[in-house]
Amino acid sequence: MAGKPKLHYFDARGRMEAIRWLLAAAGVEFEEKLIESSEDLDKLRHDGSLVFQQVPMVEIDGMKLVQTRAILNYIATKYNLYGRDMKERALIDMYTEGVADLSEMIMLLPLCPPDQKNAKLTLIRERTTNRYLPAFEKVLKSHGQDYLVGNKLSKADIHLVELLYYVEELDPSLLANFPLLKFEEKFIEKPEDLDKLKNDGSLMFQQVPMVEIDGMKLVQTRAILNYIATKYNLYGKDMKERALIDMYSEGVADLGEMIMHLPLCPPAEKDAKLTLIREKTTNRYLPAFENVLKSHGQDYLVGNKLSRADIHLVELLYYVEELDPSLLANFPLLKIASDRPHTRPFMFSVFGSSPVS
Repeated sequence: MAGKPKLHYFDARGRMEAIRWLLAAAGVEFEEKLIESSEDLDKLRHDGSLVFQQVPMVEIDGMKLVQTRAILNYIATKYNLYGRDMKERALIDMYTEGVADLSEMIMLLPLCPPDQKNAKLTLIRERTTNRYLPAFEKVLKSHGQDYLVGNKLSKADIHLVELLYYVEELDPSLLANFPLLKFEEKFIEKPEDLDKLKNDGSLMFQQVPMVEIDGMKLVQTRAILNYIATKYNLYGKDMKERALIDMYSEGVADLGEMIMHLPLCPPAEKDAKLTLIREKTTNRYLPAFENVLKSHGQDYLVGNKLSRADIHLVELLYYVEELDPSLLANFPLLKIASDRPHTRPFMFSVFGSSPVS
């Protein structure tokens, strides 16, 4: 059995980040060997690991690959993220190179001399809103599908999403005119906002959350989650897997609900409630998930494939860690799950920044 890919790079996003994202999207666990000193880099150069004396370098399938595009192309091909035929691959390459053009401009901005920074930023804004984002918006609009090529996830989509996070970090307003490139959150800021939704018939049961998706206005959290999981292939391959995913997701929801309601608890009852949560966390819920992972020795709860149960579990583990990090101490497999690099893209969307600074 092949070992995990090993990524050699500095403790930074840089040119390795696209590789991390691609492996994460493919559900591949990997190791990072950080270059922390000039001696570390010299060692790689002198032992022949770096063909062109530079990183990133990835050890995978018995090879030591350098050159970012070569690495990305190999991973995309290996994990079926590179189209069905030559035509699709040409389109994927074309869109990926467009992403790379703008990403490179943003990546190099911090290295720009101070007296040139404002002009460089102005140029990036102009290219973002007048050249690159309109092009991707137009592609999605032209075929009405969720993915850029072949109505199937490819490396072009993954690189585009990574780029959109960088654009949002730079200036969220740059995405304002590109609805297909972002999901939109509409916050309920006052009672009148909620009343409007109730009165216009948007809320079937007069309550939120509500998600507008595929021409529907869905309410009821579980219904929304089930639809999204089914749509994006995160709900198992058959009825048995779906039953297990539901069972684990409901267990997550039980503990998640207790933690969520803690701030609403009357002050006089708060300590008792917290004690109960700690007891249920360490004696009921986390042991159950630890046992599942231990029983089959795989990275995911069901079918050795990422499902919504894994995503909900990782979210829960963050809440548990916020409550009291020591609660995870006796659950090594759950700690690995919460730290696993392939959870990164999901955590970006929740916390708004990369764990790799």
